[in-house]
Amino acid sequence: MNLPKTSSFGYLPADSEVAQRIARAYPGLSPALRSFADFVLSEPMQVAQMSINDTVTASGVSVATANRFARSLGFEGYAQFRAEVVQGFESVFAPVERLRTKLSEKSSLRDVIAASIEQDIDNLTQTMRNLDTASAEQAVEMILGAENIFILAFDNAAALGNVFAHRLELADRPVRMIDNGGGTLSAARNLSRFTKKDLVVSIAFPRYMRDTVEITRTVQRRGIPILAITDQQTSPLASLGTLTLYVRATRSFSSTSDTAILALLEAVAAGVASRSPGATQAAEKFADFAYPWLIAPERSR
Repeated sequence: MNLPKTSSFGYLPADSEVAQRIARAYPGLSPALRSFADFVLSEPMQVAQMSINDTVTASGVSVATANRFARSLGFEGYAQFRAEVVQGFESVFAPVERLRTKLSEKSSLRDVIAASIEQDIDNLTQTMRNLDTASAEQAVEMILGAENIFILAFDNAAALGNVFAHRLELADRPVRMIDNGGGTLSAARNLSRFTKKDLVVSIAFPRYMRDTVEITRTVQRRGIPILAITDQQTSPLASLGTLTLYVRATRSFSSTSDTAILALLEAVAAGVASRSPGATQAAEKFADFAYPWLIAPERSR
């Protein structure tokens, strides 16, 4: 199958229905329909947000061609096709819609702050209820048994992963992350040396980062154990993990609750520290070395 090289299923979500239908139909499309398919793959956000008239103007095809394209993919017409494209970007648009709804409610500032805190409390409560003891035990054992650990995370997840890495270092675990300013090549440079004796911790939440998913998929093909941390079974990361831990992380004012994710990471790190024979010694070494740069609180008189 010769899909356009610029697309890699374009910027459509990897598991979107439209991307899958295009992949199946692409070899048999006429040049005009293939041209429109290339546009959909490379500019799906425009397709999702523009009318059919604006879309055909941007793509350089006719309205008739756009309608024929939709029917060639098995849709009744262009409207149904576009609705499916929009559905594929639900995780991208949903936070914007939630924020627009909340702003329109004109709640007081105190109500907004209280609601945000209450939502995180609910996230943590649901995460605790859904956390399987056996899975938590297995996650800790995977971390303790790994010769090397790499935390794979981008964007906000990278900041959370950095805290997780610090906690694991204090528990005497050999952990690394993507170099400062690095990206996929930094991850590849580290992971190229990993074997089945090591562990990759992959963290991804809506909005899922494509790099995290694709690198994790490569890690899986190489047989390296993966601890995946994500939000639900439909996450593109869920099926890639040797073990997957789930965090309820919904937010009304953003895409994801970083508070809930960090709480689970801290909890797992605490479990590792409690089972790591070298954790106390590692913490003592850190305290001894860092003491000159730490300011002790004044004692009350």
